[in-house]
Amino acid sequence: MKGKNSGTLPKVISILVTYVQIVIALKILLQFFGANATPFVGLINSLNEPLLQPFAGTFQPVVLDGHVLNLSAVFALIVYSVIGFGLQKILGLIKLK
Repeated sequence: MKGKNSGTLPKVISILVTYVQIVIALKILLQFFGANATPFVGLINSLNEPLLQPFAGTFQPVVLDGHVLNLSAVFALIVYSVIGFGLQKILGLIKLK
C-alpha cells in the first residue's frame, strides 16, 4: 500500500525540471528576438547562469537574419529534459515507500 507521500519526490523533480525548462526557454527566446537589457531580462540571464555554464561553448550560436539562436542553450534544454524524464521513470520503477 502506498503512503500518502509516496509520490512526493517525483513531483518535486517534475516541478524542478519544469522550472529549468521554462527559464532556459525564456533565455533562448529573449536572445533570439534581441530583447533589450531590462530588469526582467537580467533576472532571466542570472537564473540561467548556473544552468547553462556547463554547456557554454558546446556549439557556436547560429545567426538567422540577425536573430541569434543559442544552440548550447537548446542542447542544455534537451539534456535537462532527458535527465528529468529519466529520473521520473526510475523513481516510478523503484516505487519508493
